[in-house]
Amino acid sequence: MKRSYLWTGVAYFVAGLLLAVASAAASGKLQSLLAGFAGGGIFGGLATMGRYYYWTRPGRVKRYQEKQEEEEICLKDERNEMLRDKAGRYAYILSLLVLAVSTVVFSVLHALEIGHFYGLIMYQSALLVFLYVAGIWIYRWLKARN
Repeated sequence: MKRSYLWTGVAYFVAGLLLAVASAAASGKLQSLLAGFAGGGIFGGLATMGRYYYWTRPGRVKRYQEKQEEEEICLKDERNEMLRDKAGRYAYILSLLVLAVSTVVFSVLHALEIGHFYGLIMYQSALLVFLYVAGIWIYRWLKARN
């Protein structure tokens, strides 16, 4: 396992500690947000460092290499590659559908004056158009490359 994996864990941990200090100094709604980020950084860093130490112990190095080889084979397997591509396409279509439906729902709520969602509606509409155009552009770019 690369040593950079350990340093990434240390960086997450230190960032989490800095955010915890900032959370202690802050007040109001920002405090809880910073505390959440701090917890994510601290525990994510600890988990990453723990994984590094677990797999770098002398008795586990060979098993880790076997695991890496198996993952490499799975990544290059044509069937798995096709399934990942299909899963990505379905996720893309589903996200467009959810975004379109939620934009309509927020537009109706805004029209009925149940809430003020104008900024959210504009953001979601722009995101919907962006994702659609980006999907078409990426498809054409990939098609031209092959």
